[in-house]
Formats: sequence, C-alpha cells, structure tokens
Amino acid sequence: MLRIFIALTLLGCHAYGQTDMKTYAEKNTVPVTTVDPSITDYKDLKVIGDAIGDARIVMLGEQDHGDAPAFLAKSRLIKYLHEQKGFTVLAFESDFFALNEGWDGLVKSKDSIIPFLKMNMYPIWSMCTSCSSLLYEYVPATFQTPHPLQISGFDSQALSTYAARKMRVKLDSVLRFYQLPITRQPEYDSTLFKLFSQLYQSTSGSNKDTSGHVKRHHYLVEIRRQLQEKVTPTDFWLMMMNNLIRQNEQYQYIASDRYRAMNARDAQMARNLAWLADVKYPGQKIIVWAHNYHISKYAGHYPESFLNNIAPMGHVFTQELQRMKDTYILGFTSWQGTAGRLGLKTYKVQEPGKKTLESWINPDYEQAFLDFQAYNESRGEEVESFLMAGSLKGNMFHSVHKAMWSKVFDGVFYIKTMYACEGMK
Repeated sequence: MLRIFIALTLLGCHAYGQTDMKTYAEKNTVPVTTVDPSITDYKDLKVIGDAIGDARIVMLGEQDHGDAPAFLAKSRLIKYLHEQKGFTVLAFESDFFALNEGWDGLVKSKDSIIPFLKMNMYPIWSMCTSCSSLLYEYVPATFQTPHPLQISGFDSQALSTYAARKMRVKLDSVLRFYQLPITRQPEYDSTLFKLFSQLYQSTSGSNKDTSGHVKRHHYLVEIRRQLQEKVTPTDFWLMMMNNLIRQNEQYQYIASDRYRAMNARDAQMARNLAWLADVKYPGQKIIVWAHNYHISKYAGHYPESFLNNIAPMGHVFTQELQRMKDTYILGFTSWQGTAGRLGLKTYKVQEPGKKTLESWINPDYEQAFLDFQAYNESRGEEVESFLMAGSLKGNMFHSVHKAMWSKVFDGVFYIKTMYACEGMK
C-alpha cells in the first residue's frame, strides 16, 4: 500500500481515471539529469527511489549486453541505492558458483577483488569500460566502510575460470565428506571427471547426439538424491546440483528446443535468486543486474504467440504474491544509436517509430524515467497494450513488440541515444 500511495502522489494534481498510456507517458515521464556515475548529487534519482519505495529486490535491465549508457546509468543507480536506500548486495547474471563460493573465500582487498571479478564475471561487463568505475573503484572502496556492497551471481551457467579450476575438486571433497555411496563406485573418479569435461557440449550444429546429456542427467540426479539425505534443503551444494542439472538440460536442448533450453536456465536463475534472498542474505536488500529479457514478468499474454513459450526469470520469481510485492523491475529502452556487445560487430539501432512509448517521450530528454505503478492502479484490469522496444527475443536488441508493458516492467529508464561498450585495454 505504501508503494501504491507513493506512486499515486507522483501524479501531482493530475487525476487520471481511464487515461491512455500515450497521455500518461507524456505527462509523467521525468527527465534524469545524467547517467555519469561520478555525479553523486542524486536529487534527480529520488523520483526512482520513491517509485521503488520499500521494495527489497530491484531488478535493473539492459537492452543489449553491450548497452554502454545503460551500464553507466545502472552504476549510478547502484551507488544511489547503496548509499541512500540501504541496498547491500549486487547480484549479476553471472556464475552462481564463482560469485558465491569463490567470492565468499576472497580477501576483500582491492588487489584481490579486481583480478577475481575480471576473471570470473562475464567479460561483457568485467571488461567493459562503462562498468569499470563501479566494479574496480566503487565496490572495493565500500569494503573500507561499515556497509560493503557484496557481489553475488545467480546464473546457472558455470562459465568462470574459478568454476573450471575449482568446482569438480570441491564437489568431490563434499561428496567424500558425506561418504555418499556413489563415491565408492569403481568408476567414480573417471565418471566425475568426464561429467565436468563434457558438461558444456551442446547439441548444436552437426552434433545431434543427446546420449551424453541423458547419462549426465541420471548421474547428476543420483548425486542429488544421495546428497539430499545428508544436508538441509537449502544447502549450497544441493543448490549446485540443481544448477548442474539445469545447465545440462539447457545445453541438451539449445538446438532442438530453444524455449525449453532458455526456460531451464531462467527457472534456475529464479531459484538461485530466491536462495540469495531467503537463505544467504535474509532481510538484506538486493540489486539484480541482468538483461531486459531475463527480468521481465507477466509472461504468456503476448499477441505474438511464439513469445508465449517463454518464462523468464522475473516472471518465475514473482509468481509468489509476496515476491511480487517486494520486487521492483526497471526495464531500459532507447530511441537511436548503435548496439553490440564486446567481441561482436556493432550495428545501427532501428528507431522504434511512431505510436511507440519511445515516441511519446519528450525528444529533448537525453534520459528519463517513467513509473508504471500509478497507471496500473488507475486502470485496474483494463491495462492497455502498446508498442515498445523491449528486447523480448533475448539476444536481439530493440525488437519492437506490442505488450502490456506496464505489467512486464514496473518502470522504464529511457536513454535517447545508445552506443556500444568499449573494451578495457
């Protein structure tokens, strides 16, 4: 109720009833002064903070994994949320194993944090100049204060250097510690080695053989069954077994059933995030850094039927009513510019065109914010579908779709001109 009250007060003296989205956007989009994370006068971000209210989980999207101005904007927002709103955890769409087990054992000095993040966070962020001030200056500096900003990860894909070097050895140690029957099998050592060395094989291209994935699935499920008899339901290593099972499923179906592969990953990311919120960081406020696609909710309503096959992390995570109330999801969009993640060719962004949300935003605004909560409250069940560039295709940038975007995201951060990230030297 507090969040609804705050959202309604943002309307000022306007009374809206059945206002359409075009009118609402024209009257309620608020300019943001800058995306420069070095600017620490946060007056322009207060409107976002007020919209977030008492939410404990804030998800910050991006249109493309090379969305440089969005990275800058998120860096500034993170500093504001940490300093002014009491958020203490920053969780990335990155390796759950490395950014939890590895991060927890790390000495939190600048000399340790910098190389660890460079090696174990996905390079689309860790090697992007637009993220460097946040990751390599701000985060280490917080550990010299009483309120450090902890880094975490929730992606089921164990793709980090730390995971490659440590996961098999550490899992073996855990299984032997609990004296699981599987460790006494004659072929245990060689089977476990093969399991990890072949885990990332996918059924793409000419490789259509899924027999290896099927064998790995049965083996992983058996390890999980035996481990369940020894540990609590919230044990980290039990979570890791679930991650390995879902990762194996993702790579098995990535070519033959793309939606099953995508949904396997997103469902596990939602479970990982729930574990962070309930088990590892209970009561703490968490910022989520991920793609627009992954944080989107209210799946299954799209006019384009193929989109109704998706069940992104944000949708799965907010199925519980209390999680919905505790979460604010901020999507990102732009009007023009270039896109492209590190290592890939950049390309020109196709402008969304007329009759889109982007066209209703004041063209003089370089960046702006629009909160949807008051609109949703005024419309009740009659929420309007409208066009917006929302990146629903995952890796595709600026794909314009018609949707009930005010239910997909709680608000939108608009950046007029997008440009691709530059790599660190």
